[in-house]
Order: sequence, then C-alpha cells, then structure tokens
Amino acid sequence: MQKKSILTSTGILVLLVVLISHAALSCRTTDVEFLAKTSIIPAYSDKIPGLESPHERRQLIRDKGVVGAKKETPDSEREVLFAQLWEEYNTSPDPNMRREAVDAMTKIPYPNKAKFMKDILKDENPFIRISAIEAIGKIYNGENNELADVLINQGKIDTDKDARITAIRGLAKKTKDPDLKYKVTIALGELLQDKILVVRFASMNTLGIVTEKDYGKDINRWQTYIQNIKGETAEIPKERTWAEKLPTINLPMLK
Repeated sequence: MQKKSILTSTGILVLLVVLISHAALSCRTTDVEFLAKTSIIPAYSDKIPGLESPHERRQLIRDKGVVGAKKETPDSEREVLFAQLWEEYNTSPDPNMRREAVDAMTKIPYPNKAKFMKDILKDENPFIRISAIEAIGKIYNGENNELADVLINQGKIDTDKDARITAIRGLAKKTKDPDLKYKVTIALGELLQDKILVVRFASMNTLGIVTEKDYGKDINRWQTYIQNIKGETAEIPKERTWAEKLPTINLPMLK
C-alpha cells in the first residue's frame, strides 16, 4: 500500500513538472522580446544590422513580410518574423523603415496582431497610423466590439484626415449583432455632422454597408434615418429609386 502511494506521488510530481515546463515554454514562445533576440532564422538577424544601405534594409523587411504571409511558413517562424519586425519598428530612427516594418507585420497572419496595431495608433507619423488602421479594419469582422470601438474612436479623434477616413472604411462590415450594429450606426451618424466633406461622404458609404440601406449621398435622408433609429422621429425615409441610381452625365453646353 505504501509502495503504491509512493508511485502515485511520483506520478503526480512528474506530471506537475511536465505541466510547469510546458507552461514556461508556452510563455517563452509568445514573449516578443525573447523571440526578437532568439532568431530561428540566423540569416535575417545576421543581415539586418549590417546592411549597407537603407534601401537594402527596407527590401529585406518587405521580404520578411512576404515570407510570413506564405501559407507554407510554419507558425513558429511567423512568430519570430513578427517579433523581429516589431523590434525594428520600435528601434529604427527612420520613419520610412518603421512604416515598412508595420506594413510587413500587417501581412503576417499573427494571432495577437490587433494588440500590436493598437499600440502603433499612438505613433506620431500619420502614414504609419494609416497602415495600422488598415490592418485593424481587415481584422474587424463585424463581430468584435473592441475593434469596432478602436475604429470608431480613430475615426473621430485622429488628427489626420486620411487616417480618419481609413478608420471609417474599416467599419464597413455587415453585422448580425443588433447592439453592435446600433453602436456603429450611431457613431457614423454623428460623423455626418463633420466639417470635413470627405469624412461625411465616407460615413455615408459605410452606413450603406452597415445598415443595408440605400440613401446614396443624400445626407438629409441619412440624418432622418439616424433620427428614426434613435427614436427622435417616426419618419422613415424612402430608399433611392432605380431612376435615382442611374449615373448622371454632364454634357458640355452647346453654343
């Protein structure tokens, strides 16, 4: 009986050691800083610091994104590539190089990519922010509340017009969740009042996809529709007729 008890205790101890080792290994393989310094592809880590020109460096970074996007690339290799690109983004003094790193990261199917892209939204360079916003827009599938909030916020507060438009376009996904649909619709409705014309146009286009309504570029109908779903009016505007959908051709005046 005592021998059996000892064997049982030994078995439990071995199991615990295995579980702890596995947990430690899992944590290690998802640690970005660790992966960036421990490359499974020495050619990359050997070449990057010693490249002779920024052009060659940028080209290598582009190549890393292409490699990471390939279907046959193992997940473990993708992790290292993503980590090295993240390190490049955080350490390079050249904004063009940093943007290349972000663009390369956006190509790689990485489980936690959205988390890193959200951090990049704090970047001072609007072109880098646009790359990150585009990546978030591609990840957002019309179901993720958190990413919807990120895009809504960026569409409202970003200091760059094009970054705002990119965020608004990123919201252009159909959703089955009525609460999420309502939230996105109301947010886009608020942007119909924006002082920038192209922001208003982008909002109307995205509203058409989210709500599946067709009011074209008629901002008055859209505003009435928003008032209706907010319960401020009982009026429901009519959608465009087939005649309204016909393209208009501006012919030169005949003299």
